[in-house]
Amino acid sequence: MKNKTIRCLIAGALGATLLCLTATAGTTLNGVRVGAKDVAQLAKFYQTVFGMHEVQRIQTPQFLEIMLDFGASAAAAKANAGADVVIMQRATDDGADTMAHIVFNVTDLDGLVKAIKAAGGRMERDPFEYGNTGIRIGMAIDPAGNHFEMIQAPQR
Repeated sequence: MKNKTIRCLIAGALGATLLCLTATAGTTLNGVRVGAKDVAQLAKFYQTVFGMHEVQRIQTPQFLEIMLDFGASAAAAKANAGADVVIMQRATDDGADTMAHIVFNVTDLDGLVKAIKAAGGRMERDPFEYGNTGIRIGMAIDPAGNHFEMIQAPQR
């Protein structure tokens, strides 16, 4: 997957879809935070499904935060200037306090649906075509209750 796979963030807007194709005048995405009771377990989910690597870990006796990014190896992910997915600790995984909705640009939506289910996630909405655009969208929920969206551009 390309280093710039994470391109969009939707925070708090129920049912909103944001297709971010270019950054606005020097604005780029720094990172997206998602919460989990078991930070390490959720980081493993995203590593397994999307091939991400851990690039940084902040840990104290009371707190754990793991940053993930894309790259062919951990070293390549650390060198990637793209936005990180930051898994941070929260009290529960009931989904009531979700703080972000991540949108991934993907090239194999059907393959990712299988990977999500195999890694313990579930589909909120199976892949569908968005109008007559050729764009396919799938909505999923990770094992900690965070919602995320995958967008597959038309094949050219």
